[in-house]
Amino acid sequence: MTEAAMDLAAVLEPLRPGLRLHCYRMLGSSHDSDDMVQEAMLRAWRARDSLEDAARVKPWLYRIATNACLDELARRSRRALASDLAPSVPGDTYPPAAAIEDAAWLEPMPDAWLAGCADDPAARYTLRESVALAFVAALQVLSPAQRSTLLLRDVVGLSAEETAEALQQSVSAANSALHRARAAIEDKVARRGPGAFAGAVTDDAVLARYMHALAARDLDAMIALVHDDMHTTMPPSPTWIAGYADNVEFYRHMFARWGDDAIRAAPIGVNGGAGFEFLRAGAVRAIEAVEVRDGKLLRMHHFMQPAVIALFARRA
Repeated sequence: MTEAAMDLAAVLEPLRPGLRLHCYRMLGSSHDSDDMVQEAMLRAWRARDSLEDAARVKPWLYRIATNACLDELARRSRRALASDLAPSVPGDTYPPAAAIEDAAWLEPMPDAWLAGCADDPAARYTLRESVALAFVAALQVLSPAQRSTLLLRDVVGLSAEETAEALQQSVSAANSALHRARAAIEDKVARRGPGAFAGAVTDDAVLARYMHALAARDLDAMIALVHDDMHTTMPPSPTWIAGYADNVEFYRHMFARWGDDAIRAAPIGVNGGAGFEFLRAGAVRAIEAVEVRDGKLLRMHHFMQPAVIALFARRA
C-alpha cells in the first residue's frame, strides 16, 4: 500500500462504524450494509482527488456512500416488516404461513455495531433512536430521496448546504424533501405514540417475566404480558398477529406446539434496544426484537432467517 493510500485509509477508517449504520438505515438490511460500506470505500479511493479539504471528509464520504445506497435502492424493492405489507391474520392461524425467503424483509442489527459511534450534537435523533427497529422500518416507507435527505440532516448531522451538495440538489429542493420526510416520520410517531423510536427504553422486570414465562412454559404468565395493541411478526413468514385476543390465541397454540423441548430466551441487544436469542432444544431458532410499553410486550418480532441468526452469532 502506498503512503497516499495509507493516509487516506487512516482518515476514512474511523468513519467506518458510523458509515455502516448509515447504510443500514438507508437499506434496511444488515447484510447489504456491509457490502455498501465496501463499495463506498472503493468509490472513495477512486474519487480521492475530489477531496479538496481533509477537514470536510465526513460530508464527502457520506455523499459517496449515500449515492451507492441510492444506486442499490434503484435495483430492488423496499424492505419492510409483514405488518407494513398486509393485514394481520387471526390468532388461530398456526402454524404460520410458509416462509417467503426471497421477499425483501427488514432485517435487525446487533448492538455490537454501535461500538465506535456516538451521539452527534448536530443530529435531531440520538444514536439509539436512529437505529431503533421502528425508526428503520419507518424510513423504508419514505422515498429514497426523502430518506437520504432526512438521514443526512437529522441523523448524520450535515448542514442544509452539505446535504444539498451531497444529493446534487438546490438547498430549497433538499429542504422541501426534508419537510415531507419529517412530516411522514412524525405521522408514524403520532400513530405509534410518544417514544416510538426510543430504542434504548426497556423494562428489565418485564423482560425477566418474559424469560421466566418461556422457561417455565407458563402460558398464563405470557398472557399477562400481552399488550392490548401487541403485534407479533415472524419473518420470513408473512404471518403477523395484532391485538390482545388474537395474540393470546396465537401464543396458546405456540406454547402447546413445543412439546417437551426446552425453551429459553437469552438476552441480547438488538437495534439499540431489548432482544433475545430464542432457543428451542438448545438451538437458536430466532432473533427476537422486543418493544415494551406500560409494563407489557407491545412488539415482538421473531426473525427466523438463518442468515440473521448467523449474523447475531458473530456479534460484530
